[in-house]
Amino acid sequence: MKASYEFVSAPRIISGAGCLQDVGSLLSEMGKEKVFCLTDKGIASTGLLDRLTGILSEAGLSCQVYDSVAREPGVGDVDDVMAAAKAYAPDCVIAIGGGSVLDIGKLCAVLVPVDATVLDLLDGAPVPDHSMTTVLIPTTSGTGSEATKNAIIAIPDRGTKAAVVNHKLLPDIVLLDPVLTVSMPKGITATTGMDALCHAMECYLSKKANILSDMYAVASMKLIADSLYTSYVDPKNIEARWNMLLAANYAGSCITLSGTNAVHAMSYPLGTMFHIPHGQSNAMLLPAVMEYNLAAFPEKTRKVAIIFGYDERQTELSCKDYVAQQLHELLGQLEITSSLASFGVRPEDASRLAENAYANRRLMDNNPVELSEEVIQSIYEGLLEEQDG
Repeated sequence: MKASYEFVSAPRIISGAGCLQDVGSLLSEMGKEKVFCLTDKGIASTGLLDRLTGILSEAGLSCQVYDSVAREPGVGDVDDVMAAAKAYAPDCVIAIGGGSVLDIGKLCAVLVPVDATVLDLLDGAPVPDHSMTTVLIPTTSGTGSEATKNAIIAIPDRGTKAAVVNHKLLPDIVLLDPVLTVSMPKGITATTGMDALCHAMECYLSKKANILSDMYAVASMKLIADSLYTSYVDPKNIEARWNMLLAANYAGSCITLSGTNAVHAMSYPLGTMFHIPHGQSNAMLLPAVMEYNLAAFPEKTRKVAIIFGYDERQTELSCKDYVAQQLHELLGQLEITSSLASFGVRPEDASRLAENAYANRRLMDNNPVELSEEVIQSIYEGLLEEQDG
C-alpha cells in the first residue's frame, strides 16, 4: 500500500433527500443566468428533467435542454453535445443522470469554451482550464462519476474506450439526492450497485491503494453489503437508496485516489464491441477476476470477507473462497446473468477481447497480480460457458 496520495474533490457536495430543490437558488446566488441541461431519454421520460427545469424557471434562470446522451457515448456523441452547448453559450452546465451523462457534463467544463475536441484530449492533448461551471446530479448509485476526475468515452473506430483523466474535470457542485434514484428500474439498481462494488473492491485491491482510499473503500463496501439487496427488493426504501448513493460516491473517491484495474480493463471492450452495459459487464467479471486478485492481499481479503458476514466458526471456507462465493450469490440474488453468450459474444471473440483488455496498460498495470493475455482470455471463455438464467 502506498503511503502517499493526492486527493482532489468537488468543492461543494450537498447530500440529502430533496436537495434537488435547492439547485435554482444555488445558481442564482452564484450569478448564473443561462443553464445547459444535459441528460438522456430515460431520465427525461421519468419526469425528473421537467422537475429540474421547473426549479430553474422558478429561480429565474433560462434553460436549454439536451436529452439525447447515448448510453455508451463515443467521441461523435460528445462532439454533438459540445456543438449544441456552444450554440447556446451557457454560463452553467447541469448534468443529471447516470455515469455517461455525468462524464460528458464534466467534459463540458473544459471543452465548451475552447476549440479542442474530446478526441484531442484522448490522444494526449493538454486538458484546457476548467472555465465552465458544472453541476452534477447522479440518478443512479453506481458510477460515482460525480466524484472522479475521469471521463470514459468510446472510440468506435479503434474498438475501445479511453479516458480523459484530469482534476480539471471535477465539478463545482454535486447534489446527492436519494429521492432521484427511487425511479431506477430493478435491473439498473442491480447492475449500477455492482458497478459501485467493483470500484470499491478494485481500488481496495490496487497497487496504488493508500490509507485514504482504503478508508473510502471499506465504508463503501459496508454500505453496499447492507443496502444493495434491500434497494433492489424495496426500491422505495429511502435509507437504502441514500446508503447506495453514498457508497457510489465513496467508491468514486476511491477511483480518484487509487484507481480501478483488471475488471474495468476487461469490461471496456465488452461495452465497445458488444454494447454490454458497463455495470452489467463489470458485475459478471468481478467474481472471476477476484479469484486472482484476492490472493494478493490476504489481510485485506479477510476484511472484505468480514464485511460480507464471514465467521470462521460458521464455515470451513477460506476468506478468499468465502468472498468469491458471496459475489456469486449476490449476482444470483440480483438476477444478473454471467453469460456472455446471452449478449452475442462467441468463443472466437475471446482472443480479440483479451488482446484489447491486455493492451489497456493504464488499468492492467494497476492490478495487484499480473494477468497474462492467456489468463484474460480464459476468464472470458469461462463466462462464455455460463448459462443464462
